[in-house]
Amino acid sequence: MEPFSLRTERFLLDQPVASDVDDIAVYCTDPVFESFMVTPWPYERKHAVFFVDEFAPGGWERGVEWTWAIREDAGSPLLGVVGIRLGTGMVGYWLGAPHRGRGVMPEALAAVVDAVFERTDRDDVRWECVAGNQASMRVAQKVGFELTGSGTGTIPARDGTPIDAWTGILTRPAPARA
Repeated sequence: MEPFSLRTERFLLDQPVASDVDDIAVYCTDPVFESFMVTPWPYERKHAVFFVDEFAPGGWERGVEWTWAIREDAGSPLLGVVGIRLGTGMVGYWLGAPHRGRGVMPEALAAVVDAVFERTDRDDVRWECVAGNQASMRVAQKVGFELTGSGTGTIPARDGTPIDAWTGILTRPAPARA
């Protein structure tokens, strides 16, 4: 599938590019990533290069995952990343520490959910995070995900072992009646 951009009231979601590598490498060394993300740890620049050069474009090419960089405008510095695995409907997201607390992620995630419902036949979008990740849970709730509980996650930890996870679902809105 050919990548496409999304526009929200305040942000542009487009493709991660080579000029984002250094920001990704810095953001992903935040200790929060060690505790709550399944990104490599310790995170190194080579991981960011792989993400930009292979992972994100490969997901689009194979039609299995849509991944966007979040920016204030075209050519602006990277704020974070949001994506969806189309097979499972699972969303994932993160923001660089300097950009948290401004409502960036709920706005970006809502645009992704809308795109999924507009461009696919999925009836739901799913969310999962490591149990205890309050920030991720708040974002999911702001976007309208219904919390479905806690238990063994579907996304394994870095070492392949199961994680304790919080989960949620957001279902496709019913069509408007004329």
